[in-house]
Amino acid sequence: MIDSIHQPETVGHDSERENSLQAKISIPEDFEKILCDLRNPKFYLHNPTFKQLLRVPAEYVVDRTMAMYSNVNLMAALILSGVTSVSLTPVDVSSISADKRTLANCFNLLAELCMTINALNVMFTTYILLAIAAEMPSTLYGILSKSEGLTMIYFVSTFLSCVLLVALGVLAQWLRDDAWAAWTATIATGAIFLTTVLHFGYTMSVLMPIQYSGWGMFSTLGLFWGKEAKAEAARQGRIIASEAESHLHVKKDHREGVRDEKLDEVVADLTKLLHRALPEAAEERISHISQQMANEGLVVVVLANAARKDAKLIYQVLGGDDVNFELRRGERLAVINELLEQDI
Repeated sequence: MIDSIHQPETVGHDSERENSLQAKISIPEDFEKILCDLRNPKFYLHNPTFKQLLRVPAEYVVDRTMAMYSNVNLMAALILSGVTSVSLTPVDVSSISADKRTLANCFNLLAELCMTINALNVMFTTYILLAIAAEMPSTLYGILSKSEGLTMIYFVSTFLSCVLLVALGVLAQWLRDDAWAAWTATIATGAIFLTTVLHFGYTMSVLMPIQYSGWGMFSTLGLFWGKEAKAEAARQGRIIASEAESHLHVKKDHREGVRDEKLDEVVADLTKLLHRALPEAAEERISHISQQMANEGLVVVVLANAARKDAKLIYQVLGGDDVNFELRRGERLAVINELLEQDI
C-alpha cells in the first residue's frame, strides 16, 4: 500500500527531472559566432529578432516565439481579408478608357499579388505556429539560432503587402476621371509614407538599434545607422549575449576571464557581495551579474583593493561600455561602498 501511494510522486519527480534535463541546451558549434554577432552588431539585411530570443528563459521562449509569429499571422490575415474582394472582383478593363487600361491592368495585377502573398503567409505561419507548439525549448533554441535568414520571408512579405496596398489606393484614384484628386492622393500618400518610414527608422535606431541593424535596410537604407546607434546596439547586444549565456548550458571551454577551477568560488564571492550591496535586487539578476563579472575577471579582493586606491576607477569599470552586465549608477555606488567595507 505504501509503495502504491508513493509511486506517483516518484514518477512525477522523475518526470520533472527529465523535463529539467530537456530544458538544458547544448551549445551549437557556431554559438560563439552567434554571441559575437550579438556583441558586435553589423548593418545588413537580416532578421535580428530571433537571436534576441536566445536570452529568453526556457519556460517563456515557446510563448515568445509563438507570439511573434502570431502577430505576423494576424497582420497577414487582416490584409488578406481586405484585399480578397478586390482581387476576386477585378476591374473590367474593357469598360475603362484606352488611356487608363494599363493602370487598370496594374491595379488588378497588384491586387492579385497582394492576395496571393498574404494567403500563403497566413497558411505557412499557421503551420509554423502548430510546429512551434509541439517543440521543446531545447530544440527551439537551436531553431532560433539558425532561422534569422530562413524565416525572414514571412516578415518581409507583410511589409511588401503594405506597399502594395498603398499603391492600390493611389491607382484607384488615377482610374477615376478627377486628375486633381489623383495628384493630391499621390502627393499626400507619398509624403505620409515617407514621413512614417523615416520616423519609424529613426525611432528604431534610437530605441531598438539592434532591430534597426537588420530592418533599417527596408525603412531608411541605413540613414540613421550612425555612431550613437552602433554604440547603443553594441551595448544592448552585450547584455543580450550575456543573458543568453546565463541560462543556456555553457560548456567550460567557452568560459572566459577566470580559470575554470576558480570560477565557481569567484562567482560565490561576488554573489555574496552583490546580495549585501543590492538587497532588493532579484536573485536571477544577482546571479547573472556575478557570473558576468567573474567572466570579466573581476574578483572581490582585486575590486576591494582597487576601490581603496581609486573608487572613481571602479565606478567606471562597473559601468563601462564594454561590460556584459548593467549596473545603475546608484547600484554601482552601493557596490563600491560594500567593497570599501570588505576586510581584506
